[in-house]
Formats: sequence, structure tokens, C-alpha cells
Amino acid sequence: MELEFLLMLLVLFFLIILVIILSIYFIIPFLFGAPFEATKNKTMKTMIKLASIKKEDRIAELGSGNGKIIFEIIKKYPKIKEIHGFEINPFLVLKTKIKIKKLPLPLREKIFIHWKSFWKEDLSKYNKILFFQYKTIMSRLEKKVNNEVKKDSKIISNWWRFPNLKPKKQEGTVYLYEK
Repeated sequence: MELEFLLMLLVLFFLIILVIILSIYFIIPFLFGAPFEATKNKTMKTMIKLASIKKEDRIAELGSGNGKIIFEIIKKYPKIKEIHGFEINPFLVLKTKIKIKKLPLPLREKIFIHWKSFWKEDLSKYNKILFFQYKTIMSRLEKKVNNEVKKDSKIISNWWRFPNLKPKKQEGTVYLYEK
């Protein structure tokens, strides 16, 4: 009888851990922005093309997920000044940081992944901002962009449009905004 009770406690413990992990991975990100969904390769290439990246750029990806876009940018533009990813999912941050450690040293020094909500970041530091967020936050994000992003900056959104800003250019589901 005691063995069965201990087994039930052990199963219950693992179920609680599983619920916590699933909450961190899926539910919490959905409440604060967008749940993780990898950007399609074709869309990613369009986003990078519309960003017109130069070596002096400081880039931010809002909701960097698994770092797919960041790694593509650093691969194509190894002389870029720096790129920052903001992600609230600790598992995706860890996964991205492990991948960064595998890069050659000069590139590793240009990529910064922050386990942090981008809402707490001052976007005025960046002249290129890329994201794949969710419709429910686009109005709030538009206000943040209007208040913080400097002139001559480019903002690239995958899928969702800002409610009041007119895109400078659209290719498929990718929107380019210029400030």
C-alpha cells in the first residue's frame, strides 16, 4: 500500500512539473504577446530583404523565438554592428544561447539574447526592428514604436499590420514601416 502511495505521489509530482513547463512554454507567452510559431523561410527572407541591413545597424527582434531570423541575419551580414533578441520563453532563450556559443567568436560578440519582455526595452537604441507578433498587441506596439523609435528607422512586421500606420511597402504578409 505504501509503495502505491509513493508511486501516486511521484506521478503527481511529474504531472505538476509537466503542467508548469507547458504553461511556461505555451500559455504565458500567449498572455503577453504571441505564442511561439517559427517564421516560414520565404517570409524570413522577405523580412530581411525589406530591412535593407547595413553594417552599422543595430537590430532588435521582438519575440526572437528560437533565433531563426537572428542567425540568418548574422550569417548573411557578419559585419553587422549588433543584433538583440527579446524573448520571454526561457526554453527558447536557452536554446538560442546554446546555438550562439557554437558560432565563431567575432559573431558571438554581436548577438545578444535577452530573457525579457520587449515592452520593458527602450526601442530608440535600434534602427531596424523585426517581429512576428499577434493582432491583439499591434495597437499597443504601434504606440510604443511611435513614442520610442527614431527617425530613419525601419520596422518590419510579419503578418499583422499596425492599425493606424500605413506601410511603406508590402510583400506578401510582410509589412515595412519607416519612421
